[in-house]
Amino acid sequence: MNPTRSPHRVALITGAGREKGIGAAIARRLAQVNVSLILTDLCAAPSDHPLAPQGGQWQTLQHLADELTRSADIQTLPLQVDVTDRNAIGNMIEQIQAAFGRLDILINNAGVAVGPAPVAQMDPSAWQRTLDVNLTGTFYVTQAALPMLIQTASQTGRGRIINMASLAATHPKPFLAAYAASKAGVVAFTRALAQEIAQFGITVNTLLPGDIDTDFKHWGLQLESMVRRQEYEEVLQAAIAQIPVGRLGKPEDVAAVVAFLCSEEADFITGQAINITGGRELVQATMPK
Repeated sequence: MNPTRSPHRVALITGAGREKGIGAAIARRLAQVNVSLILTDLCAAPSDHPLAPQGGQWQTLQHLADELTRSADIQTLPLQVDVTDRNAIGNMIEQIQAAFGRLDILINNAGVAVGPAPVAQMDPSAWQRTLDVNLTGTFYVTQAALPMLIQTASQTGRGRIINMASLAATHPKPFLAAYAASKAGVVAFTRALAQEIAQFGITVNTLLPGDIDTDFKHWGLQLESMVRRQEYEEVLQAAIAQIPVGRLGKPEDVAAVVAFLCSEEADFITGQAINITGGRELVQATMPK
């Protein structure tokens, strides 16, 4: 399939295997504007720990791909990929080349928060795994995808990379030092890369979602309720009270910004870290003791 003759733009989205996650919402939003999709996730076995966040599952990824293929005139390709495995990433790029022959958009959405704990008690393996997925994984996938992104941009005049950071990058909470450090690294990586590849017509931006209504967020609130020794609903309402617009964000709020950044209207926006928080960063947080 020749990049100049393919009927649709093509986007790769990592971390798309959670049914109510941000990755799935981005996929549905891009499908609405006829973007063909490669949907990936680690698809690890579900954890039996009651407080462990559940990752994306292969069945969910397949279901999402089938749903979008039926509802939109696009191609989809679901793949099980570990973003910390360079060989697996290389195989993924080969499959994308064979199936689509082009890549217009990369959404680095895969992310974890392993073993939240005070720094003095943090398991070094939890620190390393968090950075491996969130920061190094973003680097690995981007580096592998760049040749195809540049090749496509040389034909179409534009390309897009959007990296998922977090409000934690600029407003870190206690017990999440590894997560915050990894997401701050994503912001710095984005700003450096944006300068390197602007010459090819490829923009690079990062998003900093705040409190988004996902299973991942509710897992974090459960942990916070344990730390604060408060009821979950009390912790949830306290979090909402610190958001000026008065609600949790929706995955679709993030997806809408992604869709804009992928459009022609965003050609002059690059190297930016964009808050999607409902104004949360404007309010002084209360911290657990």
